[in-house]
This record gives sequence, structure tokens and C-alpha cells, in this order.
Amino acid sequence: MAETLWEKRGALAEGLRAGSVAASRDGFGLVSAVAEPTAGALQDRMRARRAHLYRATAQGLERVYEGPGWIQALDCHGALCAALGATLKASGSGSDYHLLVSTDGGRQWGVRGPVPAPSAVQVLAVSAQELWVLGAYFLGRTLDGGATWEEVELEGERNPHAERLRRTEQGPAVLGKGLMLTRDGGATWGRESAGARLVDVDGTYVVAAEGLQARLGERRGGEVRWLSALPVGREPLRLTVEGTRVRVLTRNTDPSKGVEPTVHVSEDGGKTWSAQKHELGAHVDIAGPHGLGTDLRGTVYGRLA
Repeated sequence: MAETLWEKRGALAEGLRAGSVAASRDGFGLVSAVAEPTAGALQDRMRARRAHLYRATAQGLERVYEGPGWIQALDCHGALCAALGATLKASGSGSDYHLLVSTDGGRQWGVRGPVPAPSAVQVLAVSAQELWVLGAYFLGRTLDGGATWEEVELEGERNPHAERLRRTEQGPAVLGKGLMLTRDGGATWGRESAGARLVDVDGTYVVAAEGLQARLGERRGGEVRWLSALPVGREPLRLTVEGTRVRVLTRNTDPSKGVEPTVHVSEDGGKTWSAQKHELGAHVDIAGPHGLGTDLRGTVYGRLA
């Protein structure tokens, strides 16, 4: 199926500012937004923030959650969805975090309790019981649905701007200068070398940022065999694979040129590519054949089932 411009799915309520976006392979998506007063001191405005979650489908946009603070990150794994919420600490410096989970495709949400992390920027849902967070110098996971959390030891220093939490067929992985994979909840780790900064993985394929361009690779025997490169000046964000069809979401490496989110599609396993630019902002995601994003005005566009 050719990649086309995504259709309008709705618009956020007036006064809301779009945040994290997550697309699901099940054909729906989630959009977070925040409401914040326009007057007053910065700390007072941050304390008064209200987080909103919208569920997007081919039928439109529906608000499914409202609560304190803002949404730091989202993740969808089939019908299982996780949201990492945050509020300003009482001291006025730093954030307190909490976990929200939906097991019905984002229709209903429950607060699972606090996430005792000094920093949390990414969230990953493996199951309703096993969830992970990644922040600056911190990697943590829960095996009981958020009731308790444990910091996970892993070589190196955690950097959520250079590393990504991802799912693989064997278990959770931390992508960075290679791929670190655990099959036992973080007790032990295996390493796959890459030679470049990995950004995403789907099955046997990976995508990496190499200089000023994205490159597709194939995992083989604990290493990566590099395939074709995408155009120079594009930073990879997401990878999704179905058979020999590969989709890679990128943005401009040069911020002065704007974001220009673009979906690159290969129908032959990465040998040749076509591309479709989308007139959207920085909040965009793809999963399977689907995609979702917002423009600067808070309008939501998507390719959804």
C-alpha cells in the first residue's frame, strides 16, 4: 500500500498544547496534551497544569483521560497502553512521576501509583505487569504492574536523549551504541554490536543514526549487517516492518529547516525507497501500517484502521 498524506482525525480542545503521540499496530493512536494557565509565576502555572489524553481512530478523536500535571511519555503494545505522568515537586524543582495504564486500547485508564525515579523520559510496556522507564542516569522496571519498582543495573550511563527503550521478540532492549537485551527482567543482559547509534528495532531490522543520515541494518549473529542509507540530512525516529515492507519515520537533522516529518517506505527490504512528507510538528509516531501526528495548531492527522 502506497504511503499517502494522513487524514484529519480531529482537533484538540482550545487552549491545549499537544505533547507525546503513540501509534498502535492495532490501528488506533494516543495523543497527550496539557492545559496551563497563561498568567502567573512559572511555578504556579506548572502546578496548575492538567494532563489530557485523546484516543484517535479512523472515526475521530475522543478524550479519554484528564488528571494533574502533564504526560511525559506514551507507549502502545497492542491493546496495552502506558502513560508516564509527571507533576512539579513540592520544592518547585524537578518532577514527581506516576504510571497510568490502559488494557483496553486506551479507552479507560487507571493510575498504578508513583514511579520513584529521579528522572524519567521514556516508558515501555511489555505486559500489564512488566513496565520500564528510562531517564537521565536511571533505568527502572516494575514486575507487579507498578506496585513496586527496582532500579536496573546496566553498563554505561543512561542517557534518554541518546538511548531508546524498545521491545524485541526476546524481551526489552536498550538501544544506543549497540543493542542491550534482557530475557529475565533485567537480571542479565546480552549485547549486540552495531558500530552506530541505534534508534529503533523491529524483528531482524534496525535503524541507526550515522552522521547526518539514517541507515537500515539487519541483525545477524549478534552483529548488524548494514544495508541502504536514507537521504543525507534526515534523523531516524521510528522503524516498522511487515514482511519485506519497511517504513522509517525521520525528521530534519538541521532544526533551522523545521521538523518536516517524513515516512520513507521500501517494498523490497530496504533496497529502494520512496518518501512522503507530512505537514506536521514534532509529535509524530508510526506503528505497523499506521501513523499519527499533530500540527502546530493542535489538529490531529493519522493513518488509522
